[in-house]
Amino acid sequence: MAGWEDVVPESEREIYRKAGFGKSARWDGKPALIIVDALWSFIGHEPVDVLSAIDEYPTACGKAGWDGLEKIAAGLEYFRNSGLPVVYVCADGSLRDIYGATTRTRNPVSLQDRDAFEIPEVIAPVAGEPIVKKTKASGFFRTPLDILLRKAGVDTVLLTGCTTSGCIRATAVDSHSLGFETILLEDAIWDRSSFSHAVSLFELSMKYASVATVDEACSQLRKNLQQDGASK
Repeated sequence: MAGWEDVVPESEREIYRKAGFGKSARWDGKPALIIVDALWSFIGHEPVDVLSAIDEYPTACGKAGWDGLEKIAAGLEYFRNSGLPVVYVCADGSLRDIYGATTRTRNPVSLQDRDAFEIPEVIAPVAGEPIVKKTKASGFFRTPLDILLRKAGVDTVLLTGCTTSGCIRATAVDSHSLGFETILLEDAIWDRSSFSHAVSLFELSMKYASVATVDEACSQLRKNLQQDGASK
């Protein structure tokens, strides 16, 4: 799954299986779609390779981000049509001078480029979809995200956005620590390194989260909603 078979040796995957790590996702709760840092500064305005993309923004992921945007859009369509919560979590560049950057990068994105911190139009929020601003890697770190989700009755978090090894990893660990069922939508998540993407998904899936594609998640949620409807 998620390409980690080509990265993590079978002998090491067997260790996790024998030890009992990893579990299937639960789909019977109330889900919310969380979109983390899906901003132009983490994608780049052209669907090019990473080395070309970082000529525009040092944090850009290029083509992987464009592929992820397409899948986020598909997930958004399902969640909106089903009346399920959608929450955007975005790095707040305006506070970087006060709190520092989310990572220890030597070349931060210029704060003068306001477009860098914009959400691409194809997945832009609609009325009623909150945007939670964060200053560090995790979407839960000193933000109201936890309270917002619990107030909406959410107990299952489906994560999309970037980067897999950075803000997605940090948000997933905190989500698990706070008691949410945590599911990573692997094809709607991206990283500048395909190696880090695969390893991070593997490690998170063994300990803190489950992994599914957008299509798999929508199918499972649709099935669960139909079962709920039939039982009423």
